[in-house]
Amino acid sequence: MKKLIALVLAMVMLLGMASALAVDEKFGYDEPITIKVGRVTTDTTYYGGETVDNNSWTQLYTENGILLDILYDVGSSQGGTKLATSIMSGVYPDVFSTTLSDYVNYANGGVIADITDLIDGYASDELKEYIYSDGGNALECLKVNGRIYGLPKISSTYGSASMLFIRMDWLENLGLDIPETMEDLKNVAYAFTYEDPDQNGADDTYGFAFSGVDVVCGSWGDVSLFFDAFGAHIGTGGLAIVADENGDVTWGGTNVEGMKGALTMLHDMYEDGSLAKDFLTMTGSNISEEAGAGRCGIFCAPMWGAMNPAWAAVKVDPNARFITLVIPNGVDGEESKGFLGSSLNGVYCVSSKCEHPEVLIKLMNLSVHYLCHPADADEYYRYYGDYENFSGWKLSLTDTLEPDKNLACYQKMGYALETRDTAALNPYELDIYSSLTKYIDAVADGTLDVNDASFQSAVARYTVYGDELCAYAAINKMIEEGRWVISAYNAALTDEQADVTATLKKMTVETIIKIVTGAEDVDYYDTFLSSWMANGGDSYIADAQAWVDSHK
Repeated sequence: MKKLIALVLAMVMLLGMASALAVDEKFGYDEPITIKVGRVTTDTTYYGGETVDNNSWTQLYTENGILLDILYDVGSSQGGTKLATSIMSGVYPDVFSTTLSDYVNYANGGVIADITDLIDGYASDELKEYIYSDGGNALECLKVNGRIYGLPKISSTYGSASMLFIRMDWLENLGLDIPETMEDLKNVAYAFTYEDPDQNGADDTYGFAFSGVDVVCGSWGDVSLFFDAFGAHIGTGGLAIVADENGDVTWGGTNVEGMKGALTMLHDMYEDGSLAKDFLTMTGSNISEEAGAGRCGIFCAPMWGAMNPAWAAVKVDPNARFITLVIPNGVDGEESKGFLGSSLNGVYCVSSKCEHPEVLIKLMNLSVHYLCHPADADEYYRYYGDYENFSGWKLSLTDTLEPDKNLACYQKMGYALETRDTAALNPYELDIYSSLTKYIDAVADGTLDVNDASFQSAVARYTVYGDELCAYAAINKMIEEGRWVISAYNAALTDEQADVTATLKKMTVETIIKIVTGAEDVDYYDTFLSSWMANGGDSYIADAQAWVDSHK
């Protein structure tokens, strides 16, 4: 009996050791811990019977000894307020995401933990690859007094850059070439307004639309690309900082010649009627609807900009097709360049009250591993989502999607579509491929059903990945030709900068509108620039220069 008891105890110990060994220390804990979390989701649709507290991600966390105490579960519109309220109460999540400006305040206020010394010891090689995928720029932005209090959520800079979309079928109907210069684009916009590009015999189209509500909105109707074309990079947001060859920085709008060139062209388009008549009241959503309804032929937006208009447009006209242009040249003899903003899309932090601050790093190790490096298709769909059984990445506490997966997808897709060889495609790319081939084959054999949701999705995806005239084709060509200007300043705003940001942007937007509509002539820009500098622009640039100098 004693021998039997000893054998049982030994087996229990061995089983306990095996259980302990099952938890990889870079992912979790042998002895489970509990952390407080707040759920903030942009999409509260769950699949496969999953719930906020029982899904593939909570199960993964539990398997790795990380148990969740959910303090709240709210939509994205309430997330910031809920977090701020909980921090004020003193009972707030152990792990949460925030904006760069709030991150600095939380670091200085003792709300979040200093994790500088934990990163090297706990970050997996995969996580280190992720946080340094932009050359370490995002991580460098997170230094507060030389210390790091969070980890970056990195997004593709290419994915948020302003691109130019145009109706290819309208060009073909009018016998026009794809515009290569801004003067060509201006002429095309005029033709789209007055030469019946949809050939329906009605005066119901116009050339170009941008949002007079917010001309640098970073969405449909952003017009910053027009200034890019003339070498004046103001960026989505209107406060882009660019560097010269000596490392000196300035606001992109100080390129007076370039700004005046773009403003003159926009004013001319307003005067000749090829700019939307009601652009002053147009929001981004209005422009998407106008393009989808077949009224607008040219607009700017990030790379996803033609997705919604494209599937809406084919329901009006099955031949409708949007393409993306490499930025036309605005200055004689010079190739235009686009502007790339910051890769930092948020910050993941851990509370200074958390007993296990390294848990943030372990959660991000898990997220990067399963979202960026899945072992197979089953693992990919379990954690990325499949819109049937698994709700996917939105339920990760630290959703670290692969930053340039869409660019990589495009770069593989051409060969795959031409040869129908899918061996090199990962599950995400296979899903795109399947959708695109369904669309291509349906167009070829005349079976395209514009009312079928799967075909509508394929039409939308084709504008992003489909051929040599899709969004990522233009982006990739500009990469190959070195036609991008990278933001020289990506740090959290200083208090002084934050105080003047809204004023400077408002002044810029109002001046653009005044000159475009003719309320002021183009030379008014000189007066505006002097006022912009006097109202905080000088100090804004000086603070940016000081940060750049400190990081040389």
